[in-house]
Amino acid sequence: MPQQGRKRHVSITDVAARAGVSITTVSHVLSGQRPVSAATTAKVQQVIAELGYEPNRLARGLRLRRTDTVALVIPDITNPFYPQIARGLQNVLGPAGVQVLVTSTDADPAAEEAAVQQMITRRVDGLAFAGYQTDHRRVAAAAEVGIPVVLLGGRTTRPGIDVVSSDDVAGGEIAAEYLLGRGYIRVAFITGAERVGAPANRVLGYRHALREAGMTFAPSLVVREEISRDGGARAMRQLLALRRPPDAVLCTNDMVALGALDGAKAQGLRVPQDVAVMGFDDIEIAALTTPALTTVSIRPLEQGEAIGRLLLGRLDGSAPRGAQRILFDPAVVHRDSA
Repeated sequence: MPQQGRKRHVSITDVAARAGVSITTVSHVLSGQRPVSAATTAKVQQVIAELGYEPNRLARGLRLRRTDTVALVIPDITNPFYPQIARGLQNVLGPAGVQVLVTSTDADPAAEEAAVQQMITRRVDGLAFAGYQTDHRRVAAAAEVGIPVVLLGGRTTRPGIDVVSSDDVAGGEIAAEYLLGRGYIRVAFITGAERVGAPANRVLGYRHALREAGMTFAPSLVVREEISRDGGARAMRQLLALRRPPDAVLCTNDMVALGALDGAKAQGLRVPQDVAVMGFDDIEIAALTTPALTTVSIRPLEQGEAIGRLLLGRLDGSAPRGAQRILFDPAVVHRDSA
């Protein structure tokens, strides 16, 4: 007797497509936690019966009980910016009895996806996600099973996924304006290889400031490197080797700026007398370097606290249905390097 073919797994996406509704609507019908019209509920339930859809056991567990844990997925645990985010999260979630689990992915897309899946398996109550290429598709699986998600940076309109971000275009603009206002005329920018996300938006702001000042953008002054201290040093060496090197260098974050300082000192240059260096983030070590680093503050501690409040609001049901976005305004912190 021939063996029957293995039955294909029916997903919540299949149900949503057949019923002509969103995945979120199907989730609400299954959970009963959000109001859905009687007609839509009946339609979804009919499709569930027709397709033989069986709700994921994990999703049911998430709806029925809490684990009092929230995950924070970050791209680089060695960058002091992210521990400040974690501290902010703990400031809000700790008093509520919620623990924060932190995992670092080295900004690797496969590692990010694996981390999200692992946190679903762990049945965390919420997920805070940061990546150099922040994309709500990376966390769609968590949202699908009812885990509240907050992205650090990026944009989304998907219900259940909120965003906390700095205004990175404005940050790049005010940083470049600051350097131009201090008389520097060849302002370079060290950024990451990717052309999306916060680093790319900061370059956009930098270019806008140049345009507003009537200055011509020079592609050779934008160097794309690994977003790290070593990457900053390599990029600074490349800039200093130009026939007309820059007199000021803006960096996409403070760790890159520390590397730029290293690169300048290795060439025997004085900062800021020979070349100015400016960072972005205002991590704690920025004030402790020699010279102390001029930078742009985007208040990571407060961003972490905002993430915590959004997650708590989702967990206790007090948050509005639609996606929320909290935007932090950047500010220049003047020190000695520029």
